[in-house]
Amino acid sequence: MEHLSAPKSSTVLTYGLYLGLASVLNLLIVNYGGLMGNVVVGLVWYAILIAILVLGLKHYKEKINSGFLKYGQGLGLSTLIGLVGGVIYGVFSYVLYTIIDPSVHEKLVAISQEKALEQGTTEAQLEQAEGILNIFLSPASVSVMTVVGAVFWAFVFSLVIAAIVKKDPEPTF
Repeated sequence: MEHLSAPKSSTVLTYGLYLGLASVLNLLIVNYGGLMGNVVVGLVWYAILIAILVLGLKHYKEKINSGFLKYGQGLGLSTLIGLVGGVIYGVFSYVLYTIIDPSVHEKLVAISQEKALEQGTTEAQLEQAEGILNIFLSPASVSVMTVVGAVFWAFVFSLVIAAIVKKDPEPTF
């Protein structure tokens, strides 16, 4: 008899919600803790993402799927967790940048311009790029890139995580 996989929706929604809430909290800490542009905070978000993916896959394998998790299931599950978390994060960032505190968007643009000047960009080059910078750093663009980034990194990390957590069912003849 072939082992059928259990439904994934409760795990995806639960751990996606955890990821989304952790990402929102991270966003608030970054924006209101004066940590915008801090590399360490970005690394902390990656660590949170990895931890939530590991916990989500282990939960699905042990509590829902009778102790089994195929590699492909782990990839799909992790990517969907990233999607749900990314959508929550993206929607909140859009609301934050457009309704709650539009000045955060201005800070983001200012920090990007400062970094460009530090890297040797001239004032003239910066003025030429300002229109493009405003498009890429608009609340809608940032929100979309947030969702895409969450899905991308969830998939990339799950390439390794799923290989570690997987346990194939014994073949039956």
